Parts: sequence; structure tokens; C-alpha cells
Amino acid sequence: MSEIKIGDYVTGYSSGYWQLIDIKPHIATDDYSSEYAQWKKGQVIGQLVILKKCFTNKMKPRIDFTYEDSRWLKPVSDDVLVEIEKYFDEHPDYKQKFDTAVVKLRPSITNCWIDIPEEKEEDFRSTLKRLPDQYTMDEFWKVAKRYKKYVSKPPTGYLLNLSTYPWNLDKNANAIYFDWELIKH
Repeated sequence: MSEIKIGDYVTGYSSGYWQLIDIKPHIATDDYSSEYAQWKKGQVIGQLVILKKCFTNKMKPRIDFTYEDSRWLKPVSDDVLVEIEKYFDEHPDYKQKFDTAVVKLRPSITNCWIDIPEEKEEDFRSTLKRLPDQYTMDEFWKVAKRYKKYVSKPPTGYLLNLSTYPWNLDKNANAIYFDWELIKH
């Protein structure tokens, strides 16, 4: 990854051609140990990159956004770089659209199966509406403590999804969530 920098065009895990637009530290949120790797919670274990898609593999214009581990990145070939630059030169409207596209990333989801009685659903939703704009899992359960006893293994009546980004962590490497969705099953 050292030869790739912000602004470069790359290929990655997802198909197509992408521009590297940001780099974030990848921090371990749990201790981990295997015969191939070992780290402690809070340790920097790599880099996460934010990418903006400019073209499909067949050089069709397509704007999209993603993030992934930097180990997946490779610079585009010189031939592809020439194709990208030529297309942008010949299509200045698309180049401007690409350059000014607002970053829209899909969040990471932590899910939790909840087996609350149906008659408690509205109260649970009301409780969740009292969450601050950002919260850790511990802060979540302080607000929703009377519902923690309903956490269960699937199948259950409800699936609770909590949204975050992998670099959105507190000083103790705990995920900071910013949204929730309760889905009835």
C-alpha cells in the first residue's frame, strides 16, 4: 500500500476502477489470536481505505463508494490510467459529476436478535428514540437496560441493527453507533 496514495486510481476487492479518497487506521476492536496473526484490542492492525468508483471493469461510468482493507488495493495499469484520463478529458460533465459526488458509504451493521413480546415493541422503540446521536454498546444498554433480558439466539421476533463505521471508535476501541433499525420477523 505504501506506493498508493490519496487521489490514485486503483482496483480493489470490489470490481471496477476506483479512486482512493481517504485512509483510516484499522484498529482492533477485540483481542485476537491464531497461528497466523495476533493483536490486542486498540492496536492498529492495518489501514482502511475509502474508495470512489469511477468506472466498471468495462469502462462504463459508474459512481459508487466503498471502504475496505488496503491490502486489497493495486494500482491500475498504465493502460487503464490512460483510458481513465482520456474518458475524463472527452467527458468533462462526467468528470465534474465524479469530482463533486457526495460520499455516501454504507455503514457496518451490528445485529442483535431480540425476542421481546409484541406488546412491548412500541415501548422499546420509544426507549431507543432516547438514545443520543452517538453511543457505544454499553451506552446503548444503559438506555435500554430493561430489554437486555430479551436478547436471544435466532429465530426471534425482532432483529435489531445498529449502524457504525469501522473507524468510528471511542478511546477504548469500542464501536460508536449512530443509528438503529428494529425489524420485525
